[in-house]
Amino acid sequence: MADDGWYEDGDVVREAERARRVAWMGMSVVTCLFGAVVLAVAAVGLAVILALAYAMAVMD
Repeated sequence: MADDGWYEDGDVVREAERARRVAWMGMSVVTCLFGAVVLAVAAVGLAVILALAYAMAVMD
């Protein structure tokens, strides 16, 4: 690589590795948050269904 004063060869590789780590961390955080939201929605849905089933059973 030409020595233009910006990067040495090792710096480019190090920066690329750091960028990959940051991207991987970002994707992991987003995936975790998405999973938490899905589980929360499922729990609320289950609670509503069970409450309706209980209310219908008590009505009889």
